[in-house]
Amino acid sequence: MEKRKLTILQADNTMDKFYHALVMATEARTLGWDVNVFVTSQAVVLLAKGEKGSKARSKLSIGGLARFFVQRQMKKLGITNIDTLLKRAMDAGVQFFVDEAGLRIAKVSKEDLMENVKLSGGISFLLSAKESDVVVTL
Repeated sequence: MEKRKLTILQADNTMDKFYHALVMATEARTLGWDVNVFVTSQAVVLLAKGEKGSKARSKLSIGGLARFFVQRQMKKLGITNIDTLLKRAMDAGVQFFVDEAGLRIAKVSKEDLMENVKLSGGISFLLSAKESDVVVTL
């Protein structure tokens, strides 16, 4: 059976879009697919390590009261939180890439990135997309 490939372009730093990117990525890995996630623009902060990244993921673009409600509902329903889902994706072998322009926009340095997150550019994304069976933009 031919190996499948999924490429995701994550340019938005909203909770719902990042969550869905991580769900698709981990589920595709469960199916044995190769998965590349390209994170660009201000969304690169979502892949920062330590307090900077954790703070960004906990404050994903959703209003304060709405964020509280959504996080409470997720916990109540037993839905995996963003940090856990991101760790699962990385542990499963999902490849994460960020663009250098996005780093500058988000005021994040290469050293701030989580382990195994690689720098890339538009050509890397285009080549990955060209070789993919499925390309999703969020």
